[in-house]
Amino acid sequence: MSRLKLIARATAAVAVLGAVFACDQVNNVNAPTLSSGGELFRRYVALGNSITAGFQSDGINDSTQRRSYAVLLAGQMNTRFAYPSLVAPGCKPPLTNFLTQVGVGGSSPTSNPTRNATCNLRNATTAVDLLNNVAVPGAASADPTASTTSASNILTTLFLGGKTQVQKALELDPTFATIWIGNNDALQPILGGLPSLATSQATFETNYNAMMSQLRAGAPDLKGVLIGVADARNLPLLFSAALLQSPAVVGALSQVASGAAGAPVVISPAADCLSAPGNASLINVLIASDAASRSAGGVIHCVKGNDPLNPLSGEKYVLDATEQVAAANLISGYNNFIAKLASELGFGYEDINPTFAGLRASGGIPAFPNFALPTNPFGKWISNDGVHPSNAAHVLVANELVGVINRTYGTSLPLLPAP
Repeated sequence: MSRLKLIARATAAVAVLGAVFACDQVNNVNAPTLSSGGELFRRYVALGNSITAGFQSDGINDSTQRRSYAVLLAGQMNTRFAYPSLVAPGCKPPLTNFLTQVGVGGSSPTSNPTRNATCNLRNATTAVDLLNNVAVPGAASADPTASTTSASNILTTLFLGGKTQVQKALELDPTFATIWIGNNDALQPILGGLPSLATSQATFETNYNAMMSQLRAGAPDLKGVLIGVADARNLPLLFSAALLQSPAVVGALSQVASGAAGAPVVISPAADCLSAPGNASLINVLIASDAASRSAGGVIHCVKGNDPLNPLSGEKYVLDATEQVAAANLISGYNNFIAKLASELGFGYEDINPTFAGLRASGGIPAFPNFALPTNPFGKWISNDGVHPSNAAHVLVANELVGVINRTYGTSLPLLPAP
């Protein structure tokens, strides 16, 4: 299995934040004086998945955890916020180079399996039982109410200790919550070119309703913000097939396929990628790593072939025009439901997709990764795995939430300095 394929499975923050969010302060059990909003923010809890937990660059450690939008938001609330701090280099160590797959701590390209297996566990010196951040990387809509699902992993145990996210959240007797769940119901199906494999609308609604019912039963006066599902089509791992007309893009894909330690692999686009309708397809950069696993290299097709399991046949890792519509409808269905539920509960609702779509349209999220900068190929807003938000993007998300909270609850939380 190629190293880059593993990513599909699974900008520094403003300097002034460093003093405010030093680890000992973030994990301080004693709540400081509250800012505007008073008791509303007395006990803030964040539920969610990898983004909320602070996962970046295909890994997580204390350095990335403390840069989560949830930690930043708690700072603006001036309220206690404890997270399950992980010892460096992490569990697993974040990538420092996309092409070579070197991670924090200096694992070499040939020891990539070691990086993926590395887990340095929680920091005993800052460990607390009552957590404000109960999010777990990999969690989907079924996970907040289940202690074990197909998405469960070592972090599920390390963070929750056999409890569910909802149970762990209710231990805090929360007064305010942000909930960002559902991204993993659609992420890999969309990135993998198979949106039909995403969680169905009916199942998604059942799962989400169960989570909110349990939360509300345990904390009847709970207020908060529900965050809509992110649209993976805005991620820089996906690029337009029309770009395959560029020799530089084709050459960059061959570079990804070959990797720093691999034999040369030549990637070529099929004719069906260079003309309609194939040139309207979206292609995942990681298709190249599938080609790298084939001794003869590969030709990328943008129209479906006879073998739907062939990653180069136009099926896996390729979203044709019809599948792009299906992906759009899927995300809209999820988010229309979440927005309606937020309104019924009197919660705020945040849809981050217009912001990230705007960044994609303006070039802030690149149309194709810049592999000449392998330590930062995805630009300012996306970390070194092409999927998870960067430090700067977490500040952006926190500020969007500040706006929603102030509008919904009449508070006056201050914005963070612009990233």
